[in-house]
Amino acid sequence: TAGRVALNGHAVTGPDAERGVVFQQGALFEWMNVRDNVSFGPRMAGQREAQFGPRVDHLIEVVGLQDFREKATYELSGGMQQRLALAQALIKRPRILLLDEPFGALDPGIRADMHKLVLSLWKSQRLTVFMITHDITEGFYLGTRLWVFDKPRLDPQAPGAYGARVTYDLPVGDCENGTLTSINQRVTRTSRVLNDTL
Repeated sequence: TAGRVALNGHAVTGPDAERGVVFQQGALFEWMNVRDNVSFGPRMAGQREAQFGPRVDHLIEVVGLQDFREKATYELSGGMQQRLALAQALIKRPRILLLDEPFGALDPGIRADMHKLVLSLWKSQRLTVFMITHDITEGFYLGTRLWVFDKPRLDPQAPGAYGARVTYDLPVGDCENGTLTSINQRVTRTSRVLNDTL
């Protein structure tokens, strides 16, 4: 497989400040407190506290962790850690926020709170958000465009073959009634057949 990734016509060749990333389990520094985790990026970039301090405090408040700024990461719940990971990803003002199943391990109530937070950040920070999820309902709720990847055909000669392609590319909000149900049924059917053949 080959290809290239570009952002506004410029090749993306590695990590930089234009992209913030939040993983399913936050890539946080366990031994640091909340404030030091959010401050880490600017500190490593050589900025002084006077330059980044107010923004750090603002982001901690935006994600609702102002009462926990001195708590160590390991003292936080899973939802709080994901909130911290969002603040950490946003501190350098990225143009794109990449979310790799960030809410998959959270309880439904906390997950709903995180959905509201991401929508609010998307609007207030004017970000492009690219999110990977296995929950199609979550994609419809949070997205403005939805790509559904699925194995389009089942090959009995290669049942363990990996890979998928975009089988739906939907501008969310312009979908006909029943689209979500249709996608769910198709993906579930494919999953069942794959499980039976493996």
